[in-house]
Formats: sequence, structure tokens, C-alpha cells
Amino acid sequence: MKSINILLTQSFIQDDLILKDKNVIILDVLRATTTMTIALANGAKEIVPTESIATAVRVAKGSKNSMLCGERNGKVVDGFKLGNSPAEYTPEVIKDHSLIFSTTNGTLAIIKSKFAKNCVLASFLNISAVVDYVNSIDEDFTIICAGKLNEFCLEDAVCAGMLLSKLSEGRNLEMKDSEIAALNLCNDLAMLLNVPSEEKILRMFNMSEHGKYLTSIGFGTDLEIAAKIDSYPFIPLFRNGVVKFKEMFEGENTQKSKMKRVNIGPKKEEVKEK
Repeated sequence: MKSINILLTQSFIQDDLILKDKNVIILDVLRATTTMTIALANGAKEIVPTESIATAVRVAKGSKNSMLCGERNGKVVDGFKLGNSPAEYTPEVIKDHSLIFSTTNGTLAIIKSKFAKNCVLASFLNISAVVDYVNSIDEDFTIICAGKLNEFCLEDAVCAGMLLSKLSEGRNLEMKDSEIAALNLCNDLAMLLNVPSEEKILRMFNMSEHGKYLTSIGFGTDLEIAAKIDSYPFIPLFRNGVVKFKEMFEGENTQKSKMKRVNIGPKKEEVKEK
């Protein structure tokens, strides 16, 4: 691994082809990447990120057992089943459903990574698992902070800095201004707040502009959920237009290989009989 690049807002990506064949980490810790991880852990079949409400509605009409999910300005979209609060995504509600997702910031960042070689969704919930995954690939990565309305947001930058801190251990990575800023922001927060790690994250959420806004509209509990470091040690990947856990994609590939072998077998036997 030579470098970890950080984009402090997804608005820096003007052309999706910039990410073609690159390895990407998407961060929208308040709340899309947090909520999607929990949704898959609680039994969702898959998540289909969309760039607009209209696209989500169109995709849902053509999908069996689907559910419209997402938000605008932090609140559930009119006509959608669920919003973007991780607390809503319980097994009783979402198990075995395809979740058609549209959010203000997070799904835009994910869609822009459609040409990436690997695209992993990260948050504080799975940060150590993501570090292990990145280390196993051992290639350059780009961390994309979803940001807030095309602008910088504190919580994504701090998470990016924590990722960079963990990934740079024992390595001499090349860093530009964005990486240095994110890393220093994370380190300064750790020094400033003399409390346990999860409490640091929660206090940072409560200081952040978006954290304050979510609390003001009744989603303060979401901040507590999103602050629980390594509480969901899974790897959600965006691949072929859907988000699933890495193991789910691997299971599908194994099943396809088995089916291929089964289809080949009888043909060989028929040749012998002739």
C-alpha cells in the first residue's frame, strides 16, 4: 500500500470515471453507512442505493419484496416506509426485504463509486473490520467523506482520520493536506476529550452541526448508536448496483460455481453413454 487519499466531501468527484478501477471507502457516519450496516446485520436481503427519490420509486416498482427507504433533510421521505434512522431497521421490519435507499448525501457518494474496483462502506461501527479488509487487499485506497450538502462535515472527517491512523501503523504513507488535516483532527479530538473512546465520538457528534440538527428533530439516540465502535464488525460492499456483506457476495459466487459444475456433469456422462 503506497497511499490512502481522503476526499473531504463527495462533491469533489465531478466525473464518476475518476474512480474507475480504484479501491474506495465510503463514509457517511450520520447516518447512511451506519444504518446500512445495521440493516444488513438485521437480515435485509440487499440494499439498492439510488441518486434520487424518483429513481428509488421506479426501482421499487420493478423489485419483488422491496421497501422504499431514505430521507431528505434528516426526515423520512413522504411515501417511504422507513427513513435513515438505524433504530428503525429491526429484523421484524426488514428481514429478507430489498431496501431501495435514497438519502441526501450518502447514496450519492456510493453511486459515484459504481466503477470502482472495490467499494466498502465504513463507519465507527465497523472501523476495525474495514482496516483488516483494506490491509488484506494491500493496495491504494481513496476514502470519500459524503459530507453534508456538498460541504465538509466534522464526523466523516474524524472517522476518515481514525481510519488513516489505524492504516498508517507501521507504514510510511504519502499524505497530502487533506490526509494531514483529517489525521490531526482525529488526534486532537482524542487529546482534547479525556474520556473513553466511544464517549469521545459521541461528544464529537454532539458538537457537530449535523449531530445537533439530528438531535433537534428527535434523533439523538441515533448518535449513541453510531458512536459504538466496532459494534457491527462486518464489511458491506457496493457491487453491481447493490450493497451486501462481503460474505453474501462470496456465498453467491460459491453457489454459482456449484451450479456450473452440476450443469457440466450430466453432459460428460451423456457423452460416455453414446
